[in-house]
Amino acid sequence: MSLREFTLSSDALVAYGGALRRPECVWVDRDGVWASDARGGVCRVSAEGEPAVLGTGIAEPNGFSRRPDGSFVVAGLSDGRLYQISPDGHTRVLLESLDGCPLGTVNYACADGPKRIWLSVMTRHLPWVPAMQSHQPDGYIVRIDEDGARAQIVADGLDLTNEVKVSPDGRHLYAVETLGCRLVRFAIRPDGSLGAKEGVGPASLGRGALPDGFAFDAAGNIWVTIISQNALHVIDRDGAVSVVYSDMNAAAVEAIARAIEQRNGTLDHLIACMNVAGPLRLPTSIAFGGPDGRTAFVGAVGLDHLVTFRVPESLWRPGR
Repeated sequence: MSLREFTLSSDALVAYGGALRRPECVWVDRDGVWASDARGGVCRVSAEGEPAVLGTGIAEPNGFSRRPDGSFVVAGLSDGRLYQISPDGHTRVLLESLDGCPLGTVNYACADGPKRIWLSVMTRHLPWVPAMQSHQPDGYIVRIDEDGARAQIVADGLDLTNEVKVSPDGRHLYAVETLGCRLVRFAIRPDGSLGAKEGVGPASLGRGALPDGFAFDAAGNIWVTIISQNALHVIDRDGAVSVVYSDMNAAAVEAIARAIEQRNGTLDHLIACMNVAGPLRLPTSIAFGGPDGRTAFVGAVGLDHLVTFRVPESLWRPGR
């Protein structure tokens, strides 16, 4: 089976865990499966039992990742701060302003080794919704060194910056421009600065196709959550896009597409997109794990649990 032939039915999407509150982001490592949780931190998720929250006081925890020492770096979506949660749950602010100005709406914190963090900021507005009504994209990316002692903007003018992740080879920083309906990347220079913005895959993933999160697989493909279409797309090594799953409320997607074009969008436009019958509602993040790495875990803000599915072994081989 080729990637372009692979699709998922609703029955293939299985609920995992439960009792989560706004599991926007998912992370998988040797300690298990983790999800952000609106109670103020992150949770380790299991198939059974109510998850306990690690961390306190983060306003709407959003995108997060883990450092080599076991601590988590977490974006506080509602308060515009970057946090660190230590393995024992102690929570502290790493960054809340830059050059004397508030950060805006921070979205995703990407740990890059023990010293560096790449932080995506959706917009300088807080909350973020006014960005849907502005013709001037003002999202940006911050490189943070030494726990916030040094921080600087390394990319600017992005159209609602969402997840940012370093490529497996460490050569590029990939980023989502949600309102631009696209993925982009930047070469990471030896001094930590970024090169020019480059497109990844098509210039647009489609009308009303708003990407949110993404993950690299073992074969070099990029799996993308499309929040507005309750969908999963895959961009292959050649830049071609496959739609693996979609459960679209066509009227709501058309409405949000028009709102983005006219720059008069509201949060209600996005919420309407989750009015579907299927098991995936407003997917925002994806990560791979399990004993063979082929189990996908999807976070979605419209659910109180994660969703899992399996990737066939034939698609998991490098070069496929």
